[in-house]
Amino acid sequence: MSRDESDSPIEPEAGDVDTQADTQSAAGEPTTGEPSEAETSEVDTRTDLEKAQAEAAENHDRYLRSVAELDNFRKRTVKMRSETRDSTLRDVLLQIGPMLDNFRRALGQESDDVASFRQGIDIIFKQFNDILSGYGLVEIAAEGQPFDPNLHEAMAQVPSAEHPPGTVIKEMEKGYTLNDKIVRPTRVVVSTEMAEPGPNMDAGADTGSDNDDQAVD
Repeated sequence: MSRDESDSPIEPEAGDVDTQADTQSAAGEPTTGEPSEAETSEVDTRTDLEKAQAEAAENHDRYLRSVAELDNFRKRTVKMRSETRDSTLRDVLLQIGPMLDNFRRALGQESDDVASFRQGIDIIFKQFNDILSGYGLVEIAAEGQPFDPNLHEAMAQVPSAEHPPGTVIKEMEKGYTLNDKIVRPTRVVVSTEMAEPGPNMDAGADTGSDNDDQAVD
């Protein structure tokens, strides 16, 4: 063997190079390929978390806006109700004013004519009812009507031969409806059947007559 042949380096064969590359990859050396499955999963998890946080922040902002809008709506409603009540009360008082003037005139008259005084009071009463009717307050018809528990409140029951049972024969207190809704039922007296005399009562009456005849004899 010559000196040149012994000093020259031995080149690895192609198969040995591939085996070395595989060994380095298996040993955990960095490679220049696609990201691993673990890395991809971590990126997806981070993206989903960011989306959830953004959605939660948006929902919280919507909640705060809804609460503020609801509070503003309540304040507007209270203000509108107060203004409506004040406006309605002012209109009622303006219409009641002339009626009160008529009361003062009637009370200021010095007269012994009771019929004339009563006529004036009836006019004022009708005027007041017209004012209430203009706001939807209407009297409930009761006397002579069949008893209706939805409209009437029975305060007493009286036997009556002139009216069928269950008929309103007297109004004790007037009832009213406001825009077709009952605000106060009419308190009434209702008729019932007359009690028929029993056979014992007739027999007792006859016995008493016989005893009287015997006493006379």
